[in-house]
Order: sequence, then structure tokens, then C-alpha cells
Amino acid sequence: MLMYGNAHTAWAFDDLKYLVARMDQDGRPTDWLFDSFLFLNVSASSGRDFCADVNVGTTMSGEGDFTPVCSPRPANLEDWRELLEFYLGPSGAVETLDQTVARCASDIGRFPTHRRNVVLMLPYPHITQADFGTPDGASRSLDFTTARQNLARATAQRLEAERWMVDEIVRRWNSRSWGHVHLLGVYWMFETVYRGWDVDDHWLLKELRPHLHRHGLKFLWIPFWSSYNVHLLDDYQRYYFDLAFLQPNYMFYKSGKTVEAAAHAALARNAGIEMEYYLELNEPIAVEGERHARFREYLNGGVTYGYMTESACAHFHGVGSLARMHRHADPIEREYYQDICDFVKGTYRIKPATRNTDARTPVRMSQ
Repeated sequence: MLMYGNAHTAWAFDDLKYLVARMDQDGRPTDWLFDSFLFLNVSASSGRDFCADVNVGTTMSGEGDFTPVCSPRPANLEDWRELLEFYLGPSGAVETLDQTVARCASDIGRFPTHRRNVVLMLPYPHITQADFGTPDGASRSLDFTTARQNLARATAQRLEAERWMVDEIVRRWNSRSWGHVHLLGVYWMFETVYRGWDVDDHWLLKELRPHLHRHGLKFLWIPFWSSYNVHLLDDYQRYYFDLAFLQPNYMFYKSGKTVEAAAHAALARNAGIEMEYYLELNEPIAVEGERHARFREYLNGGVTYGYMTESACAHFHGVGSLARMHRHADPIEREYYQDICDFVKGTYRIKPATRNTDARTPVRMSQ
């Protein structure tokens, strides 16, 4: 489950219980649900960015006015330390997850058969950051730009920052004694891999991965659908990542994307699939009225193409969506809550195509 956090608001039991456990009609846990949780924050409380790029266009969809640029407000060492506290502090995300599992176990009547996996996002080391700060063990403030040095020196300092972040995650994790969670690995948030005159993410990722393996950690990635990213997936386990999930992006694009094509592309490259759904989207997209019909294709596709039970699946639902779907006034949303729970457990069965919410043209699953 992708867990988009807010630096100003700590994760709470009431947030996590709907993801840790399946709820009955009265909101009581009845069974375990997601087994893995990927915590990620887009920005720090300062307003500076952890994510690589920001959109200076007017829509988030590539079919509209979508113009990403490297963030002009790059996070610094102070922000990275804050993120570590958000993840691993006394009241941080991992502590709350551990407590949530324990509290749900008292209602379910048993603990899960294995600890819940935790994956933590690594902030992007922005090529616009000229004064990152001085991590422990460093002799100077790190500079990730090519303004006063060549690309090799800039990239080496970006790698130094990421290694420090990984070491801090491991050190802080090992200083605690959680009973119900397991540190599986870290996540590269940028959804593609760049190399140019002033950036070399390829070298950075290849050098960072062995450092993760020395700590026994996995490296995860979830690229958006594009021919370039699919090409990168061809040999991703040789060079960059241990586990990748391909985004179908069918939920957001009018044409050129299908669940079937994404499933075949992922299967051929030993990658998982990202399930995509949302309750609200604060921007106009051409397929806004087809949300229910398209999500039915994601669910049915899990059975037809096998990824429900034969691959790893990542789930993007939007912040708080599952809890609201559980008690939603719309019976379709409540049904989809049950369908998602069944899908996670591997018991979902194909259902007829859902009509578009605008009741005009039904979207049917590709055969």
C-alpha cells in the first residue's frame, strides 16, 4: 500500500487500521489486509520538496498541460532529518503501524503469520541543491549541482547523501524493538531514470544498490507507463532495482493505455503491477466519468492476466480513500471496498463490466 504522508500530520491508528485490517459493517477488524506499507512524503514541513520534479503546468495528466521540472525548492539535510523522525521517531509512522497491528490483533483474535513489511522512500537528491548540509562523517556541505564542479563530483556527493540516509534508517531501526514490522527496503520515488549533462541517476542507482544489499535491504521502484521506462525494466534487476511495479496509468489517460498491455509488459520483465484508483481528483481529466468502469478492468485483469495471485501488486488509492469507501453513501464505492479486500486476499472473482458513472458508454475489459 502506498502511504502518502503529510509532514504536518502524524499517522494515526484511525488512518492505518483500514489498511492493516478488513473491517466489518460496524468498523471492527475481522481479518488482516495489506502485508506491506510504503511510506512516502512529497514535501517537508518547510515546503521544500522530497520528490524529484514539480509540475509547472495546469494539469497532472500528460494529455493536458503537464510540464515537470526539477524542483526549485530542494529539500536539505534538515528536511531529511525531519523525514527520518516522521518515519522512525517515537510517534512516527512505523511505531504507529506496529501498534495498529497489535490493536487489530485483539479484535481479529490472532496475529498475522508474518511481520508487516515496511518500505521507506528515499528523498531525491536534487541537482538544484547547492548547499545540502554536512551529514555525519562529511567534511563539508554537499553540493549536488554542476555549477562549480563536473558531473562526476556532483553525482558522488548525491550518492554520499543517499548512503547517509540509508545508514540512518538502519541505525534508527536497529535501535528500536518493534514486534510486528519488518524493514524490507527503500523506495526510489522518481518514476523514471535520467542521464544528461547535469544529472546521472543511472550511475547513482547502480552504486547505491550494493550499499543497500550490504544492509540486507531491497530497492523498489514504480515507474509510470512509457516506452522508455518499459525499456529500463528489461534488465532492471541486473542494474538498478530488486522489485519494480509498472503503473498501467489506464485510470488517468483517455487513450494509449490498457490494463492488458501493462500486464503483458510487466510479466515479460518480472515486474509487478500498480493498482490505481481514487475517489476525488482536483483537476479535469478526459476519463473522469469512467473511473468506476476502468477500475473494474484493473480488478478483472488481476484474474484474467494472473497478477492478483502470481505477482506483487502495489496499490494507489488516494489518501484515506479505503476508509471512506468502507462507509460511503454510494453502494458502488462500498462494493469496491469489498472487492479490493477480496483482491488483496486473492479471492476476488471476475464481475461484469461496470458502466461509466456518466451512464453513456460502458468500458469493457479487453480479452
